[in-house]
Amino acid sequence: MQEKNFSEEEIDEALSRCQAKNWQSDRRFSENYLNSRVQKGYGLGRIRQELRQLKGVSSDIIDEVLMESEIDWYEMAENLLRKKFPNYNEQQTPKMKQKIWQYMLSHGFRSDEFADLIGQNQSEWD
Repeated sequence: MQEKNFSEEEIDEALSRCQAKNWQSDRRFSENYLNSRVQKGYGLGRIRQELRQLKGVSSDIIDEVLMESEIDWYEMAENLLRKKFPNYNEQQTPKMKQKIWQYMLSHGFRSDEFADLIGQNQSEWD
């Protein structure tokens, strides 16, 4: 707004209106960002890191939003694992396990959210 030659008073007034309407809210942004990243298959760790480091949201706000989200991260990890590696049990090799571990960890899932899924038998995948 400064580049468009608005006065400081006009800028302050615009920011105040945005804050009053909750348009400039880290909490609201975090809720929307969480939903967006969950839909893309990212886990808690990655979402938390992105909000904190890339977007500058405070840890307190992130914790509140995550606590209220009621997301089942285990179920989400299972759905992602089945989608990305549908034939895993047919190709159960150490190399495949390593590939799955790397993929799931890079997407922000903790090992306890998916480790036992890797050991499941074929009948539980059907």
